[in-house]
Amino acid sequence: MSTTQRSVPGSAEMNDTAAAWRSAEHAHVVHFYENDSFLVEEVSRFLGTALGAGDAALVIATKAHREGFAQKLKSRGLDTAVAAAQGRYITMDAAETLAKFMINGQPDAERFTALIGAVVARASKAAGGEPPRVAAFGEMVAILWAEGKHEAAVKLEQLWNNLSETHSFSLRCAYPLDGFGCKNHGELFLKICAEHSTVLPTESYMALVTEEERYRSVARLQQKAHALEAEAALHRSEEQFRLLVEGVQDYAIFSLDTNGVITSWNSGAERIKGYRAEEIVGQHFSRFYTAEDMGRGLPAQVLQTARETGHYEGEGWRLRKDGTRFWCSIVVTPLRNRRGELIGFSKITRDITERKALLDQIEQHTADLERAQDSLRRLSGRLLQVQDDERRRLARELHDSAGQMLAALNMNLESLQDTIRTKLTPDLAHRLAESIRLTNQVMKETRTLSYLLHPPLLDEAGLRDALHWFVGGFIERSGIKTELEMSPELPRLNRDLEIAIFRIIQEALTNIHRHSGSPTAGIRLEMTPDEILLNITDKGKGLPAAPASVQANGKGQTKTGVGLAGMRERVLQLGGRFEVVSANPGTAIKVVFPLIVPE
Repeated sequence: MSTTQRSVPGSAEMNDTAAAWRSAEHAHVVHFYENDSFLVEEVSRFLGTALGAGDAALVIATKAHREGFAQKLKSRGLDTAVAAAQGRYITMDAAETLAKFMINGQPDAERFTALIGAVVARASKAAGGEPPRVAAFGEMVAILWAEGKHEAAVKLEQLWNNLSETHSFSLRCAYPLDGFGCKNHGELFLKICAEHSTVLPTESYMALVTEEERYRSVARLQQKAHALEAEAALHRSEEQFRLLVEGVQDYAIFSLDTNGVITSWNSGAERIKGYRAEEIVGQHFSRFYTAEDMGRGLPAQVLQTARETGHYEGEGWRLRKDGTRFWCSIVVTPLRNRRGELIGFSKITRDITERKALLDQIEQHTADLERAQDSLRRLSGRLLQVQDDERRRLARELHDSAGQMLAALNMNLESLQDTIRTKLTPDLAHRLAESIRLTNQVMKETRTLSYLLHPPLLDEAGLRDALHWFVGGFIERSGIKTELEMSPELPRLNRDLEIAIFRIIQEALTNIHRHSGSPTAGIRLEMTPDEILLNITDKGKGLPAAPASVQANGKGQTKTGVGLAGMRERVLQLGGRFEVVSANPGTAIKVVFPLIVPE
């Protein structure tokens, strides 16, 4: 964006300046200045150009600068009072405005957007152009920087950029260059530059304003003295800016011409890449690239992308002088003159090899952990299978061995009772009857235990009949009113799936009976075309000190009891999803299985 055009109302140059102003949308320019009077001169031209073109201007500055701008604009024939009455010239005190959106030493995004966005919108509405444009000068960042709130200044620059996404304006910020005297200002300086579309290092880099031809004959000697003074000032500012860049040790900062030939080199580049300036200036920057990247034409792609999009960011391997490789992040920005012509590129490189190595280690550890989890999951599945097989074996043993012996014992006792009934004393008769009753009770409990270990109905009739039998027995044993709902169309399922569903319901009801204190329980088993949905709820006291939701999807660990862990493993073995949530009151277990039916 051109900010040094002279604004002379009514002249042809005024039309050219207005045209240049109207072509710059959403520009965000930062000016590092040495001379305060020069800042007032340049900003006044910037504001005057907008006002002269019929657009609006917004000034958020100190009192001294606001008064300086008003005087300069008046000397150029611009009546700021009229523009202010029209709403096209809005001035605000920087310190007072800043205080309205600062919270705990940092600018608050919502307050900033509401306050400044409303002002920009008001100025834009008053602008006479089509489309309307607003030229804004903000000095609030300079105040924050002077107060030592450097990160807050950077954040405020970012908030201006965010605001430009919803409001049309061209913004100029300014920092006194003497505020960057510390060595640790280097990285913050780079952050500030990165938030702007154009960086003007000092006023010496600005185009000099020549006097009108009628003054040249009278002021030739004075102009010569001014040129000499400007040359000296240019040398001083260039040296100061060079020292500022040189002070950045963690970044390689260098410039390229339009063909990619290196034209400048800072000490950070020497430290990172190993080349001294006299060794590398004049060489093509592609020498830092690996053979693989050279083969696919990456250097040319980098410059082309930066040229076409205005920016290039990337990471990759680069080569040092000694041939060793390092992993780096790079930013390439095209440099253009005020006419928009490409004059070269700036390139910033940072060595992030250590971070790359750490990330690679994390990825490796993550892969190792996933493999270990897969192995553990397979082992868990095998243990569950062994457990189910052992339960089936124990159930068979109890039924076929212990159960049969108890039945034989009961028959013998009953036969003995019939044979010697009349010969027994009342006491012995009572003892014999009690023995028969206890034998029957043991037989019943042995049969129940056998069925709980592995109900024969599960193999013979399927999940539906096994669940009806189990829930009925649970109600009888626990006294907990339990409702069982199942889809009428529920078919016989895969054997492993039926066992998993039965065991989860069995474990859940056992937990409800032992721990919840709930008088009721609910089981709902539904089938969709692709999934089996299982929900188990109670109205008890819930999980102690449990989070509102405990999920398991195979990606992490879940802090639950042994019973819930077993349920989780069964679900994961079959590719399902398991979740425990607070039911307010009580607890709900939600399980989703992919539908598996026998072939």
